[in-house]
Amino acid sequence: MWLIDQVAFYLDKPAEGIDPRVELARYGVDSVYAISIVSDIEDHLQVEVDVAEARRRGTVDTLTDYLLELVA
Repeated sequence: MWLIDQVAFYLDKPAEGIDPRVELARYGVDSVYAISIVSDIEDHLQVEVDVAEARRRGTVDTLTDYLLELVA
C-alpha cells in the first residue's frame, strides 16, 4: 500500500512493520513527518488535504478513509 510505504520511508522502517490500525504517533510520526506525508499525498493524489483533519485521523486505516472521501 502506497501510504504505508510513505510512512515507512519517513520513519526509516520496513513497511511490513507498519500496522495500519496502530496510531501513527506510536511509531513516532510527529508534526514534521505528518506535513511531509500530507505533501506527498497531495502530490500523489492531486487533491488538497486539510492537515488538521489528516492529523485527527490517527492511523493509516482512518487516514485512508479520509483520503477516499476526498477523491470520491
